[in-house]
Amino acid sequence: MDSNGQSPRMRGPHALYFENLSRRKVAMEKDTNQRKLRVCVATCNRADYSKLAPIMFGIKAESAYFELSVVVIGSHLIDDYGNTYRMIEQDDFDIQARLHTIVRGEDEAAMVESVGLALVKLPDVLNRLKPDIIIVHGDRFDALALATSAALMNIRILHIEGGEVSGTIDDSIRHAITKLSHYHVCCTRSAEQHLIAMCEDHDRILLAGCPSYDKLLNVKNKDYMGVMKAWLGDDVKPEEYIVALQHPVTTDIKHSVKMFEFTLDALISFNKRTLVLFPNIDAGSKEMVRVMRKKGVEHHPNFRAVKHVPFEQFIQLVAHAGCMIGNSSCGVREAGAFGTPVINLGTRQTGRETGENVLHVRDADTENKIIHALQLQFGKRYPCSKIYGDGNSVPRIVKFLKSISLSEPLQKKFCFPPVKESISQDIDHILETLSALAVDLGGTNLRIAIVSMKVHSFIFM
Repeated sequence: MDSNGQSPRMRGPHALYFENLSRRKVAMEKDTNQRKLRVCVATCNRADYSKLAPIMFGIKAESAYFELSVVVIGSHLIDDYGNTYRMIEQDDFDIQARLHTIVRGEDEAAMVESVGLALVKLPDVLNRLKPDIIIVHGDRFDALALATSAALMNIRILHIEGGEVSGTIDDSIRHAITKLSHYHVCCTRSAEQHLIAMCEDHDRILLAGCPSYDKLLNVKNKDYMGVMKAWLGDDVKPEEYIVALQHPVTTDIKHSVKMFEFTLDALISFNKRTLVLFPNIDAGSKEMVRVMRKKGVEHHPNFRAVKHVPFEQFIQLVAHAGCMIGNSSCGVREAGAFGTPVINLGTRQTGRETGENVLHVRDADTENKIIHALQLQFGKRYPCSKIYGDGNSVPRIVKFLKSISLSEPLQKKFCFPPVKESISQDIDHILETLSALAVDLGGTNLRIAIVSMKVHSFIFM
């Protein structure tokens, strides 16, 4: 007898079917809730690690809830880009997998081949680690390979910084990762609205702010003089130097290389101490490095050319700079938190939300135009902007991760605008109706006709 005093034999087969289905679901939920959530964080380069590291520390601190694994791919493992995987080890994270996925060449074909190589190598690692969820950041071609692999292997994806708008191919890659991802952490209200407009489920979107703000808002008052002297020399003073960081624009490589040449000529003429970081590994970077060497940047007395600066030190350098110039997202995002004046060159960050500290030079087609921008911006200070975060992103993200239930359907749903209602039939709805009638009738032999208003058919019991 069940709780209603009925024998299982007195209930219809449909009622038993749904009861057994419910029991299996409860059992599955109990099993998944008893173990830690296996979270894999995959990082591709120095830039995305600056956003992912705070989250990794937050997950590591909640070891009762999470089991963290770390996968390193992309330019992290290349000597020319600073072997930046070492900073992950210095942060005391165990790296479960290192995958060499970059095909050298620094052109469009090499980027495609790198994505293909990552797709070949990632399945073995993901099969071994068996994560419940993988955290992917941003809009890099490496991240697209990570998201594609995870989606095809039925692994949930949490995407950081979706919904934002910028220039070049990055927009397309970012939005493609959004469509593959099950959960979204965005940094601004506009990004959240973009995700909703892209038909993503609002319940699976978290407006948290940028994770890097959790760290950068606490570093400005540290020993910045020691950092400045280490990277720029003993005679440098706060707000009397420039930080330059410029990357190729993959949709117009020739123009972006020429623009970089104008930038270096302007900086040489402006005659201020300048920290120049090497560009990222996108198509066109090899040509930009050739320009640096042709101009003698690595040996110029006013320049310090470096492949990598640890994020905490880099942020201190940006915070106390007289100006930042280039087309890095750091200029339009992180620099605003300190009121550092920024000159944003070209179209790479077109569409990004910015503070009043940013001066756009969209057609940076002459040296004189860039020099004029330097004269306008160098040495100014602006009100601090927190468009991208308030320093409390990580607690929100960790809480969001804790709320994820593995019993939820893996197949993501899109919240499309309403369309004409379908007139097709649904077997589950029919079975639920029959089951409810069987239970209500208590096994009597009454004959009942059910009329379906949509299909004008009769079902007899």
